[in-house]
Amino acid sequence: MQDSLKFNSDAENLQQKRLFRFRLYFAYGFVLVLFAFLIGRMAHLQWYNFERYHGLAEGNRISVETLPPTRGKIYDRNHILLADNQPVYALTMIREKMDDIKAFKLELMNLLDTTKPEKIEQYFKKFRQWNRSKSYTLPFSVTEEQAARFSVISYKHPGVTLTARLKRVYPNKSTAVHALGYVGRINEKELKGLNAKEYLGTNIIGKSGIERYYEKILHGSPGIQQIETNARGRILRKLETIPATPGKDIQLTLDIKLQQYAESLLKEKRGAIVAIDPQNGEILAFVSMPTFDPNLFVDGINQKNYSHLLNDPDRPFINRVINGQYPPGSTIKPFVALGAIENNYISPKKTVFDPGYLEFAGHRYRDWKRWGHGLVDMNAAIAQSCDTYFYKLSLLMGVDAIHDALAPFGFGSKTNIDINGESKGILPSQEWKQKTKGKPWYRGETIISAIGQGYNLTTPLQLAKATAILANRGKIIQPHLLRNELTDSPSEQIEIKKISNWEAVIQGMKNVMHGARGTARRDGKNLPFKMAGKTGTAQVFSLNQGKYNASELAKRLHDHSLFIGFAPVNKPQIAVSIIIENGGRGASTLGVNLIKRYLKDKLPDKNTKSDKKQKTTSK
Repeated sequence: MQDSLKFNSDAENLQQKRLFRFRLYFAYGFVLVLFAFLIGRMAHLQWYNFERYHGLAEGNRISVETLPPTRGKIYDRNHILLADNQPVYALTMIREKMDDIKAFKLELMNLLDTTKPEKIEQYFKKFRQWNRSKSYTLPFSVTEEQAARFSVISYKHPGVTLTARLKRVYPNKSTAVHALGYVGRINEKELKGLNAKEYLGTNIIGKSGIERYYEKILHGSPGIQQIETNARGRILRKLETIPATPGKDIQLTLDIKLQQYAESLLKEKRGAIVAIDPQNGEILAFVSMPTFDPNLFVDGINQKNYSHLLNDPDRPFINRVINGQYPPGSTIKPFVALGAIENNYISPKKTVFDPGYLEFAGHRYRDWKRWGHGLVDMNAAIAQSCDTYFYKLSLLMGVDAIHDALAPFGFGSKTNIDINGESKGILPSQEWKQKTKGKPWYRGETIISAIGQGYNLTTPLQLAKATAILANRGKIIQPHLLRNELTDSPSEQIEIKKISNWEAVIQGMKNVMHGARGTARRDGKNLPFKMAGKTGTAQVFSLNQGKYNASELAKRLHDHSLFIGFAPVNKPQIAVSIIIENGGRGASTLGVNLIKRYLKDKLPDKNTKSDKKQKTTSK
């Protein structure tokens, strides 16, 4: 019995030893496998993927920021600042480093007590969709006071930093906005056509005018800055910086003092004024009224202000200088007359009798002077703006001859000024009507075309260019706003068959201002220089009875008032075109005042010369 128990005890001990060894070996094996896995994983991380994970590790410590370029400034011809950059503050957030986004949003609403809560909600909705590791800058500026208040509580909000940036400002506000244009936030459509690398760190782009046309020059190129941060995103030090390349400053041909004066002349009116140097095509004044403040658009205009501007019946967004297309009215008569005498359709001395109308094909085409001008030659027809003279002249020429005479002056074609979106107007011909209307041309349409009505449409800039070419005796100039942009290459010249014909037309325009019966003789009286001009009116709608009672007609249906002119006559320094929408009359007064202001300090003082002469004689 005892031997049996002893045998069983030895067997159990042997079995237990074997089980213990198995467990021990298993544990050893498990540990070895675990260590082998750890060693393999370490080799994978430290050897095969060293570069990758080293970069990620450095990213927790070193971040790369884009340095936006400084936008180039814009100056007028006298180095007066028109577009500047003002330092402001902005808040930048990184989502993965923020502890409580909701708490910061509430704090921000208290901080920016002037900003509407719904706007903040929109910004944070976009922020939640943003890349977690990329910075997002709130699209508005904070004042110095708000920046100081945030600095006090910034420790509560890791991942939010206060950064300084430059904001575009227009110190003259609404002055010359249609020439300068403005900057605004980049939209999705614009983003697709941009080089994304060039716009890192910035979210604005030129939207219109010079700001848009010279965007590549003004924008510059971004730089890069490496900074070291702690685990909570606080900046410890700057490591390496590649500075941004600033945009270039540009100088315009505009005379901002003359611009402001021209805008004051059109105050409370709708219309356009263009002043141009006939010698080189430099635009001196570029006025489209009414206007608006471009500063509203820099940080994003609110819906209320935008709706107000968009729904304004005076349409301030329209650039009337290049997009306003108006019947040129009687301002076209000198160019028609020049084409007629240059091509021998009529002699300048040939007289035509005007009874106050022209009877043609059963229709009576009335002159603006109902009892007529009597016998008139070309000079008198221009000076007194005799419609009947040009009615009869049109039947001699035909519409195609009129078209060919006016086309070299730029009518019906874009001037190619350095602003986008220019309209080209309409200079009708038989071919044009067949192509656009699918109908033949009628001679009755030629009659009204000769006085700038019918299908004729022109922009104020086209009128200014044509007037400058006439003042130059045929030298074609290129209107431009960027100063010193054009080379000294020879200008094109309209073929002159007889220079005396040009002088005869200019004499007629001179008599408009200084003649005994000129239509602008009151404005030209006592001028210290000789000036050539041409008044005009353009009907807004057709009149069956030939006249209307202005007091009984809606203001917006009154005639437009137009004027073109240049001075001095022999050595022109300025040419202007003016249109007052529904103004009836008065454009010539504005033109004379503008030219007087510009030439005030540029012409010798006759009184001073006279005084000096008297002193010399007395001696």
